[in-house]
Amino acid sequence: MQDSREIDYFGQRILQIVQPLAAGEDRTEVLALLAQSIANNFAADGCWILQYNSPDTVRVAASACISHRTSSISERLPTCEIPVAPTPIQWRMPLLPDYHVTIVETRNQAQVTGCVILATKGVEWYRETKLILQIVADYVGVALIEVDLQSQAKIASVYPLLHQRLTQAIVEKQPMDRLFEVAVSDMVLALELKRGLVLTLKAGNKQPAQPIEIAAPVLPEPDLPFEVSEWDRPVNSEPTSGQTAAVDRSSVATSIQTDRHTGGLTPAVKQIQVQIVTEIDVRPGERHSLPPSFLLENSQLCKAALANAPNPTIFDGHDLDSTSIDRLIFQDDRLPSIAMIPLMGTVTPDRQPADAVWGWLVLQHDRSRQWHPVELKLLQAQILQIALARIQRRALKQARNAIANRTSQVQTSLQLQAKLHDVGRKRMEKLRQANDFKDEFISTIGHELRTPLTSMSLAIKMLRQADVDPARREQYLDILEEQCQREIKLVNDILKLQQLESHQLEFRPQQIGIDRLVSEQATIVAERWQQSKEIELSLHLPSTSSQIETDADSLKHIIEELLINAGKFAIPKTMVEVWLTIEPERAIFKIANLSKPIASADLPNLFERFRRGEGVTQQAIAGTGLGLALVKSMVDHIQGTIVVESTAVEPAIAKTSFTVAIPTVLERH
Repeated sequence: MQDSREIDYFGQRILQIVQPLAAGEDRTEVLALLAQSIANNFAADGCWILQYNSPDTVRVAASACISHRTSSISERLPTCEIPVAPTPIQWRMPLLPDYHVTIVETRNQAQVTGCVILATKGVEWYRETKLILQIVADYVGVALIEVDLQSQAKIASVYPLLHQRLTQAIVEKQPMDRLFEVAVSDMVLALELKRGLVLTLKAGNKQPAQPIEIAAPVLPEPDLPFEVSEWDRPVNSEPTSGQTAAVDRSSVATSIQTDRHTGGLTPAVKQIQVQIVTEIDVRPGERHSLPPSFLLENSQLCKAALANAPNPTIFDGHDLDSTSIDRLIFQDDRLPSIAMIPLMGTVTPDRQPADAVWGWLVLQHDRSRQWHPVELKLLQAQILQIALARIQRRALKQARNAIANRTSQVQTSLQLQAKLHDVGRKRMEKLRQANDFKDEFISTIGHELRTPLTSMSLAIKMLRQADVDPARREQYLDILEEQCQREIKLVNDILKLQQLESHQLEFRPQQIGIDRLVSEQATIVAERWQQSKEIELSLHLPSTSSQIETDADSLKHIIEELLINAGKFAIPKTMVEVWLTIEPERAIFKIANLSKPIASADLPNLFERFRRGEGVTQQAIAGTGLGLALVKSMVDHIQGTIVVESTAVEPAIAKTSFTVAIPTVLERH
């Protein structure tokens, strides 16, 4: 059995070492005091208390270093491969090859919570010393748990405030910029930080901001933390679930710029812009303004964070080979502790991005800071809440757009149906009118055919009588000839109209004196007017004779038909006026009479086949409805135009005029 004095010595020494555990309720400084006490009592040049946040994540919870040599390795220590040491063992640490390094794990019951590392020069480690260190490590394990629980409790007390304010802003449908401002300002205040940023990604210079779907690359070789040659691959490298990557800042530039396959960043990545959406800075004093955006390829920190997504990326130190953009945007010389939380929707169970990375939440502090995993999870929860609000707003916008599009389609369909109904109604009306026109045409053409045939039949019957005197015989022959010519004209008009519409009528241009032609035709037709209706002719011709080039037969038929038409519809004992005007490029023939008014609805249809004005048939005015249709076709045939007007001058009396304009020289086709 050991001597009681030796036991008392061991007990007093252990109590002396762990005396900081008796400090007050605030456990934030306990680990630092413990590290200092262990270093002093074991005469060590350096003492580090490491905490294992997960099987693959290690952080320096506290350190006490006497020499600059030992203090310079604190930031790189978590990257070393730490051996398993349930009891104190000697460790040949690559970072301090000329030191005696002892390591022992700390535990909370059966769970390994971290380790204690001592580095000395020329100090012998006896069995009793190792035993004391083993017992002290158990106390350190308890302290780690206490500090961790206190940190978690403090962080948990912050979450309700953050959650409440952000949720209220989302419920109030605040814009995305306002959501970011609320979230970042609350995080900076609650976590006692100095600065917060929100960065978003967009492609190109003129396109609207949109998520950039870029996944982290695989690890090509052990000596490079990450590579950027294959941006389209999903994240399949470490860290694993729940892990936070602590990046060695001195190697970021080398690893990001290395690409053995393409020799650099892909063109798509080079065009990605990073926009600064929100900045919350609580530091006193004047601050420099930031640019609205910068290129992703110019920022080593952003490229490292992008490669590490969906995990948060932590930078902590002053030894980063940063670019000028990094120094301007992140100010890492004054704010060395940086946490970049990727902005995205969700991740799959194996930590693969289910949604694209579309930016980062950046939080910064002015001194080295340990980012607790619970803190990072809290930040990720806030980001997820914003992402969900963003997704919901997008879905709502898409739903509204879909409803608006559907409403527009329904309205368009209804309008189309209304138009189709209107077209159908008009078509039915036209069919009804066409049917009426058909009945009227059949009635008219029947009358025009039957009347001459009746007269001819009667004349033939009278000629067959034996006692017909020569004078009466000549009268019957004249009737036969007149009615036969009437039938021939009707048939010729129908045939000529068909030829004109099928462009089969021969075109025979020649030089004619138009004033002489108009005068002759007007004089011949006017004799018929005077005999039947006592209608006078007023002829207005140019003082000099004029020659034009046109189809003489067609022009003669046009003038004759219009003159006959004017006399047919003129009121008895009135005057028909005829004007002829010669211009350099055209000749204008106009004929006007006083007649019953023509309805405005009938004017556009006067030149249609078999179409007659309203009431014409009832007035017993002879005609088939082919005359004006034939005139219009012949006017087109000689490259002219025709216009009809009917203007009321007295009740039930209107002045009706037809104006024909034809070129003086025909165009040859």
